[in-house]
Amino acid sequence: MLGFFLMKAIGIDLDADVINLSIMSKNKDLINIKSLDISDIPKSDVKKLYIANKDNYLITSALDSSDVIIKSSDFNIKNSLFIKKAIKFHESSISTLDIDKVIISTIHFKNESKLKFFITTKEMLNKHLFRLKHINIDPDKVTSTSQALIRFINFYFKDIKSSFLVHIAKSKTTCVLMKDNQPIKTYSIKIGTNKLIEALDDDKVSKNSKIDVLNLNSKSKLKTQLNHLKKEIEKSFIYFCKPLEEKHPMIVTGDINYFTNISEFLLHDKVTKIIKSPLLEKKIEYKKFAICIGLSLDALQKDSLSLQFREGEYTPSKKIENVGKKTLFLTLIILAFCFLINFGSNHFIKEKENFLQQRLTFLRNSEKRYLDIQKKEIFKNFYDDLNEFEKKLELENKNFPYILNAPSVSETLTWLNNHEYLKDAEITSFNYVLEKFPTAFTKTDPYLAKIDIEIKTKKPSLARSFYDSLSKGQGLVNQAHKISWKAKDDRYIATFYLKNIKTKN
Repeated sequence: MLGFFLMKAIGIDLDADVINLSIMSKNKDLINIKSLDISDIPKSDVKKLYIANKDNYLITSALDSSDVIIKSSDFNIKNSLFIKKAIKFHESSISTLDIDKVIISTIHFKNESKLKFFITTKEMLNKHLFRLKHINIDPDKVTSTSQALIRFINFYFKDIKSSFLVHIAKSKTTCVLMKDNQPIKTYSIKIGTNKLIEALDDDKVSKNSKIDVLNLNSKSKLKTQLNHLKKEIEKSFIYFCKPLEEKHPMIVTGDINYFTNISEFLLHDKVTKIIKSPLLEKKIEYKKFAICIGLSLDALQKDSLSLQFREGEYTPSKKIENVGKKTLFLTLIILAFCFLINFGSNHFIKEKENFLQQRLTFLRNSEKRYLDIQKKEIFKNFYDDLNEFEKKLELENKNFPYILNAPSVSETLTWLNNHEYLKDAEITSFNYVLEKFPTAFTKTDPYLAKIDIEIKTKKPSLARSFYDSLSKGQGLVNQAHKISWKAKDDRYIATFYLKNIKTKN
């Protein structure tokens, strides 16, 4: 719902004591990237991030990959009616943690008949949200750094489907195995550029100049730290791909502007080659902001592969406000629509009243003129006049004998067609005759309708039951008059009379 009004997306990456952020337009054009020291952000205001109108921005942050467990499961259910319940069942059994303490975001790969679960704890999410709340940021969406890195790779390396991803941040290094554009496994190493820069200080090397890591002195502390980082990355790749024959290319991103040839330095046996993007080699600062750029891209992606840990009790306040605003707006539209209908209905009813009033006046005047009535009429209002006229008609028509009070032909046929004993029988002949009815000379004669019917059925029991029902005077049958019955083979002829069911006024 938020995406409907979305103008721009902001990706927030918490990296040690720094916030990396990217601002991207809805067309995925990168507007700005910047780093802010958390201590420099005023506690009462964060307009540097929200710019002018925060309602036009969708803010996305990410839990560290070490705080999110990735699991997969086969899922062969195709019936859409049971998919949601089945996924809920899998979620409740996929983790050994207490289900009330975890949050699970699930992706359904329909073509592969698989589910991928991203599992974190409420405690981890609470800590993450508290850190952001401390600087007055309330993200609309919380995902995972592994998902953000893959969004970044998919955008800048469009032809790469599988790879080892290495992102060297200030406080840690994140390794991700990507297959078919999805994270399979992740690993976090507690070595980042902060430790590498500390080693530079110990080596008394200027931070202003770039360091070629391939030409470092073997005794330098920076070389020692880099060797340690390389071994940890190699261990993670071995953990990712235990079969010796499985290898993948490697892509390195992160805060690595100080160090040249670091990708080549990290090359080892599990890596087939280093992949680089010509665009990223020109704009190397993009690598530092890979996670927050990936978060902006994730917010703008309109597919089913996005994660969202802010559901249920963690629903963002802005989403709740937007739902409230839309509900209010919809309510106002409905009220306005109802008002218009009511106004139109009242207008239509008033027009109808005026028309009927004219007709009633015409009838009363015609009656006075043709019957030579001299009585002066007193006009009240339309409804009182109409009620008086109806009562007058009822009184005058009370003894009118020429209104049929016997069942009509259509009513009789309907009754016979729905008769329980004729459902499996065929009506081959039907005759309806009014033997008696009032005339100008015999106004008191009653209506007397006679029925001759021939039915055909192969079930004599049904025919007998039908005859019994006639004899008992069930339905429209007048038991006071003669009922005749003839049977020949599978054909049965009945003659009976109808009782008058419509009383005179």
